[in-house]
Amino acid sequence: MPIYFEFEVSLVDTDPLVTRRFLLDATGTFGDLHLAIQDSFEWHGDHLWDFRTAARSRRTQRLLASVPDDGNGTWDSGDRPDAWKVPLKEHFKRVGTACRYVYDYGDEWVHHVKLRQLVPSRERFVRRLLAGSLAAPLDDSGGIGGYYRMAEFVETGTDPWGDDSGETAEWVGDWKPDQFDLQSAKTSFDR
Repeated sequence: MPIYFEFEVSLVDTDPLVTRRFLLDATGTFGDLHLAIQDSFEWHGDHLWDFRTAARSRRTQRLLASVPDDGNGTWDSGDRPDAWKVPLKEHFKRVGTACRYVYDYGDEWVHHVKLRQLVPSRERFVRRLLAGSLAAPLDDSGGIGGYYRMAEFVETGTDPWGDDSGETAEWVGDWKPDQFDLQSAKTSFDR
């Protein structure tokens, strides 16, 4: 019977927390976890990323997995472990184990990733989205400060950073920070 990891992913420094919860095949890699996080947060995956141990201080964090070298010399991965080759089971050995996922080194989106439970299932699948709260920040919105800027703009119609409100409205589109449509998200996430 297949076993699935149930992960809960929380975007650090958001209040209330932006979260996603999903099942992922326990035989997967950190690359698979990266894609699941990207798809559940509806991001585009255009930036560098990595997984680190959950220690609070960067000095004490250990790199678990990262973007692989593309072979063209555009990204020197050095001794960085290739996320597509590192099995999840190598780090997530028991329920409660956690790590950090950092996406977009400019905006610095830090996520707390926790293994909630192991779920056996007679049904075979790759992943299933179970729950979520709030809309994820827009890609390239400027980190946590930019996220709150967009949220305030949606609420007031005025850009708190003083930029042209018409341009900001065009960029924000129909994004609403307090809305997460689980059923809609499942249609593109579940496999």
